Amino acid sequence: MTKRKRDVIVFSGIIAGSLIFLFWAIPTYTPEYPGYGVPAHLLPNITVVIMLLLSVSELIRIFLVYRAEKQKGQVTRKEIPENEKINLWHLIKFLIPSALLMPAVEWMGFIPASILFLLVMQYLCRQRNPIIMILVTVVTVGIVYSGMRYGLQVPFP
Repeated sequence: MTKRKRDVIVFSGIIAGSLIFLFWAIPTYTPEYPGYGVPAHLLPNITVVIMLLLSVSELIRIFLVYRAEKQKGQVTRKEIPENEKINLWHLIKFLIPSALLMPAVEWMGFIPASILFLLVMQYLCRQRNPIIMILVTVVTVGIVYSGMRYGLQVPFP
């Protein structure tokens, strides 16, 4: 597989995932706007739109570079150097817990689902020190919950 082909596949996957999040996941799993504070879907929508725009711009760049190389007759099949290879299984290991987070929040509530999610993510990042894992999890969930619930007045499930 060439580097260009790999990049097109990865960025196309990000675009597809972003569209799924924008049109299905976020509207489905976001609570109704209670009329005060900011809507709960605001931050996820902004984040996903930024990911979508960056991926689309990168695909356009890849296409323009390919077209310029083709016009000059310089199109080459560059195999991916060993140090630039990506492990898609590693990416999938991070996407699975991320995709399960929203249904878990609806099923268990924000605090337990977030704690479980952060512990799994730290484990996948090879953090094995239990004290650091617990501290990072408790502090992060506490700050996010307090900021959203009391600062922005967004109700959580």
